[in-house]
Amino acid sequence: MNIFSLLLILSAILPSVWNLLQSYYYSKHQINVYEPQNKSQKGFSIIVAEKNESKKTIEGLIHNLLGINYEKYEIIIISDDPKEKFEEKYREYMNIEKLKILNRNNPVGGKAGALNYGVKHAKYEYLVFLDSDARVDKDFLSRLALYDFNVASYRLRIYNAETDVQRYYKEFTEKVMDSLFKVRYYLGLPIFPNGSAFCIRKDILIKVGGWRENIITEDLELGIRLFLHNYKIKYLDDIIVYSLAPFTLDDLYKQIERWSYGSAQLLLQSFKLFKKGIRGIEGVLYAQQWGIYGLFIFMLILLSSLNFILKIPLLVFILSIVVYGTSVSIYALVYRQKVNNYKLPLVILNASIAGYCKGLIRLPFKWTITPKEMEKEVKKEKIKVWVTIPLLFSFLNIIFGNILPSIILLFFSIMESVV
Repeated sequence: MNIFSLLLILSAILPSVWNLLQSYYYSKHQINVYEPQNKSQKGFSIIVAEKNESKKTIEGLIHNLLGINYEKYEIIIISDDPKEKFEEKYREYMNIEKLKILNRNNPVGGKAGALNYGVKHAKYEYLVFLDSDARVDKDFLSRLALYDFNVASYRLRIYNAETDVQRYYKEFTEKVMDSLFKVRYYLGLPIFPNGSAFCIRKDILIKVGGWRENIITEDLELGIRLFLHNYKIKYLDDIIVYSLAPFTLDDLYKQIERWSYGSAQLLLQSFKLFKKGIRGIEGVLYAQQWGIYGLFIFMLILLSSLNFILKIPLLVFILSIVVYGTSVSIYALVYRQKVNNYKLPLVILNASIAGYCKGLIRLPFKWTITPKEMEKEVKKEKIKVWVTIPLLFSFLNIIFGNILPSIILLFFSIMESVV
């Protein structure tokens, strides 16, 4: 067996292991992780960083947070908008009790830089981080105050489901919270926080160095650091933050691409988790899941394209496809995820591969906010690399008599042509 055969088999095994682990986690999703509650007086500083959000989104955020039924809290909004836009957006909210609105003169460090700026202005001992589209119940803080914790993550729930994409995203988010948060926490595995549903003691955040700036997935990076510093993140399943889902396939693609890029950025840092033993190894799989999802498909296309040179045995192709296909089938049977639009899985796969590859080679990444209202999806005519290149190599492999690699490439070209 040559090195390329081994690479293909390994690229099938790694995502298959992660698929089976997720299937196992979700099979246990009925467990209860509620813990004894203790009344305590906590002070909370809610911190939100934003840039270029609409006035309507910010108004909804402020009205929601001001409606929280709790005494000891403040709201800190850091806007990196230009001065003129900032004043127009926030003019009527400048003199409201509990509300601090800050505009950075030197907006460096991206979102993490804005969050660190907010931390410096926070007066309470517990910091709650939310996104601008987040909404919470009136008893959000009073229920959060019942728990004893240093760091906590809680359930994210989608509150809009108008399109097929949003309905898929809403259902999938519930299942992810059950399997990758609730069950993993129950099993004693490390929880990595979602930056839009996260609370931490201020002194601990400062002790570990605050938010790392100019990182795309700053929440995952902080979660890795907290685990390496032996801080356990408690998962609170009955504390809920409501969030928006992407409206269109294009919105979904951009979001998955961003997560995948951020995961690739943290590849080397993720490897530090190996020193934490079995829990750390599983943590690496979690942290790098967006690269793992598309690994086999990427390697299958790449090695099939070059098989007229590499000469990988037919049996190796069959074996790797069977291994990967079996794990995907088990995953699908366990999760029972409804797919109303057949393009959804392909868009997610494309975005994860593209974003992860861009992150690995450090291509410049332009941050764009996820739309908070339905926009008309403009179809752009462009040459599809994922269609053209595999098709060309499919014909090339036919010439050299490599029938199965040619069929594989032709299949992917046809599938990509409909996205």
